Amino acid sequence: MAQAMPNQPKFLPRMANTSNSYVATASGNPFDVEEEDEIFSKHKMVLRVPTDCTGDLMHLTVSKNWLVCLLGSPERTTLLRFFLPRAIPPGEVALERYLSGSGYKITKIFLDHTGHHLVISVVPKSASAGLSADFLYVHSTESSTVQQLKVRRIEKFKDHEITAVAFNPYHGNETTTGPILLGTSRGLVFETELSPTSDSHTQRKQLYDLGLGRPKYPITGLRLLRVPNSSRYIVVVTSPECIYTFQETLKPEERTLQPIFAGYVNGVQEPHCEERKTDLTYSQLRFFAPPNSKYPKQWAWLCGAGIRVGELSIDASGSATLLGDTLISLDFEKAKHLSYEERRLNVPKAFVLTEYHAVLLYADHIRAVCLLNQELVYHEPLDEARVGKPLSIERDDITGSIYVYTVKAVFNLRVTNEERNVWRIYLDKGQYELATAHAAEVPEHLDLVLAQRADAAFSEGSYEVAADYYAETAKSFEEVCLKFMVLPDKRPIINYVKKRLGRLTTMPADMEAMEEEHATAIKALVVWLVDLYLIQINMPDQNEDWRQAWQSEYDEFMREPPILACTTRNSAAVQQLIAEHADPHNMAQFAIAIGDYEEVVEQQLKAERYAEALQTLGKQRDMQLYYKYAPVLMEKLPKPTIDALIAQGANLEVEKLVPTLIVIDTREQREQTIRYLEFAIYKLNTTNDAIHNFLLHLYAQHEPKLLMKYLEIQGRDESLVHYDIHYALKVCTDLDVKEACVFLQCILRMWISAVDLALKFDMKLAKETASRPTDSRMRRKLWLRIAYHDIKGTNDVKKALNLLKECDLLRIEDLLPFFSDFEKIDNFKEAICDALKDYNQRIQELQREMAETQEQSDRVGKELQQLREHKIRIDAQDTCSICEIMLPIRPFFVFICGHKFHSDCLEKQVMPLLNKERSRRLGILKQQLEAEMQTQSQAQSATAVTATATATSATTSVDQQRKRSEIKTEIEDILASDCLYCSMFIETIDQPFVDDWEQVNVEWE
Repeated sequence: MAQAMPNQPKFLPRMANTSNSYVATASGNPFDVEEEDEIFSKHKMVLRVPTDCTGDLMHLTVSKNWLVCLLGSPERTTLLRFFLPRAIPPGEVALERYLSGSGYKITKIFLDHTGHHLVISVVPKSASAGLSADFLYVHSTESSTVQQLKVRRIEKFKDHEITAVAFNPYHGNETTTGPILLGTSRGLVFETELSPTSDSHTQRKQLYDLGLGRPKYPITGLRLLRVPNSSRYIVVVTSPECIYTFQETLKPEERTLQPIFAGYVNGVQEPHCEERKTDLTYSQLRFFAPPNSKYPKQWAWLCGAGIRVGELSIDASGSATLLGDTLISLDFEKAKHLSYEERRLNVPKAFVLTEYHAVLLYADHIRAVCLLNQELVYHEPLDEARVGKPLSIERDDITGSIYVYTVKAVFNLRVTNEERNVWRIYLDKGQYELATAHAAEVPEHLDLVLAQRADAAFSEGSYEVAADYYAETAKSFEEVCLKFMVLPDKRPIINYVKKRLGRLTTMPADMEAMEEEHATAIKALVVWLVDLYLIQINMPDQNEDWRQAWQSEYDEFMREPPILACTTRNSAAVQQLIAEHADPHNMAQFAIAIGDYEEVVEQQLKAERYAEALQTLGKQRDMQLYYKYAPVLMEKLPKPTIDALIAQGANLEVEKLVPTLIVIDTREQREQTIRYLEFAIYKLNTTNDAIHNFLLHLYAQHEPKLLMKYLEIQGRDESLVHYDIHYALKVCTDLDVKEACVFLQCILRMWISAVDLALKFDMKLAKETASRPTDSRMRRKLWLRIAYHDIKGTNDVKKALNLLKECDLLRIEDLLPFFSDFEKIDNFKEAICDALKDYNQRIQELQREMAETQEQSDRVGKELQQLREHKIRIDAQDTCSICEIMLPIRPFFVFICGHKFHSDCLEKQVMPLLNKERSRRLGILKQQLEAEMQTQSQAQSATAVTATATATSATTSVDQQRKRSEIKTEIEDILASDCLYCSMFIETIDQPFVDDWEQVNVEWE
């Protein structure tokens, strides 16, 4: 992606320019660069080599900012180790004694991912020297001021020239390499593990043989990989003409790498192999991984056909590993016919891989080729006479830095914003998704990509896709609209205008804060979209599904907050536009959207669309519209109207709905009115007497049974019913609802009228009514009226006897006058005998009660006489039962039980036991007594009095003494009405000790 060019390399921190710096560029700081336009730029590095180290640069490798190089001269071969970001002295070790007096030569060096393990491959300079190939292992440690390099020869690999090493980033660390793979010049793959403490315990396992006995089949590349989030391991191996892949899933706890090759050694499977014929004697395998990533993103193989580039699979279950096969041709076929010198200049010595480029080192120049279009993007000549013979190019896999070295110099090849033109390459290739992704951070680039993508979609006939992309570009609105207006399908133009409108409305959140021009543009687009939608909705010759789909989309569009705000602000223009399309449905919907429900309902009622008007009422929250239009709707749609009113519940005032409820011309209207009144009374609990009277009238006129149920629910307490009883009685009387009249007369205590009315139609009701009065005399009177009605003229003795059983207030003598004088007494013999027995029993009970009363009176008289003679002796040594101080020293109370209390001690104990009313009364009496005492003191202090004044004062003094005496007596009644111990404490035994626990908790805290 296009980014601003950084002021220093992307992967390395800035290096301080100190006086003892051991690594620097020609300008002083190796990473202090200025803004440059080129993607690749070469900067010379100065390695501050110790003065005693001389010679040409032979080999160099870098990992994790640790740079290791070999300097060689006829007299000495020296290994140096530098840490690039920080200036610490380089590590140094001489290798002459390990090269057996220069009988060996160093062919390659390999540095692990931590920068602490180095493998140096050595071979004899000549076959006649009597020496065998093997390798040296160097382990490095460091502190803040010094480095230590420990070198040892690995004897177990004699006769094997190491040509490739695959370090293990998953098990290796700074102290051990973990299991690693070694490739040899004869095509053998070994496993071993190196550490500074395993001098005599180094293991050697041969895992696979690619050379199959051939004396010269060098392994040129070897890499160990593990698929992310899995235990699937992959080994990639290259020879000059083949690339092999081995893969196997290992157990998580398994360290050895041998199981990766076991299936291939046993012949269960064959390694994946791709062969490319070549005249080259070498090949090179490179990987690119983002900095600090253990799993590469891309792979590249320099072989006889050129550079093959692809991606690595991240599928743990897939069989394919190396995906893609882009070939960058390097014209090796032409080089076959050149002279040696010309071929040397035209065949790359080495290369490295970046995310988008392959950087190749030739004998006289550096070249960078884009992986996407194979275009040459960088060419840098190398003057061998000035900088020395180029040797190789290396990339730090951890930091991403690239280094080119010759026999005399080291260069840092900086990569600056290499993705800057990637979007253009993808765009030219028609890969619009990738072009969009890489141009996203630069608006100008993104606009070009989207515009070209839109043009391509329009040319292909994908008009809706084109509209979406055009809307994201800065292309002229008029130009794009003209493209789409000629199309019969209006979907693209609608999509385009909606997206452009969305871009406008998402800029400021408040339309009032917009500039006038901005707001006008939004208005124009909204009105245009409304027009386009209405055209589609009302398009002739289209089916209902078509209209419904467009209608749904239009409704959703109109509900969007920015659109609703705009249409509300410009409601007149929108309403005029909808009216021009003659679309009453959308006119009503728009009126609802902007809250103009009254207009909607008016139009719907005029058009006699009563159901729609009722639905509109239900969608709004203005209750006044219900009061206004419910009467009209009640005439046409009684049940739906009442349903709507009930749905509003307590939001409506029942009293204001009376004009609606009086519409009872039909039976359905009457039933629905009664239903709503019942809802208001039983659910909303309205107590308005007008509503109750209205329902009562309807019940009395049309539903007498429901009337009695209603009256029973309201109850018989005159103060609790919510209807007017007198009005109800008049209505029931006029409508001849006799049972209700009896009920209401009972409430009004019109017992005689109620019984007389009940006797006309229901004897049982009359008897129930006669039993209701609490006054026994009234009940007897009512039962006599029932007896008279039931017996008079019939002389039915049986009825009379039954009445005596039903009412215990009646006696046989009360009923005898209702019979004729000639009725035989034999018929009443049994009843009269029972009455006489009853009288006799009552007389005996009264006599017994009189005797008991006389006995109790005598006992009370004796007790009073004893109390008059009762004396309590008070000694001077008697003490208060509360404070135990001598009793006579202060006013005191003595109770008949013998307990004695000082008056003040008793008051302190009694006060908490008094209820609030008596406690308040006691306080008032004490204040009154104190005021009386002050008045007496003031009167006694008067000195100048006349004889008349003295007489008047005496009269006043007597009144005051009597009043004080009354106050004291009342105080004593409160304080000493009962003994504290014998009465008051016993009465309060069931009371809790603590009343206010919250206060207690606060005090305890």
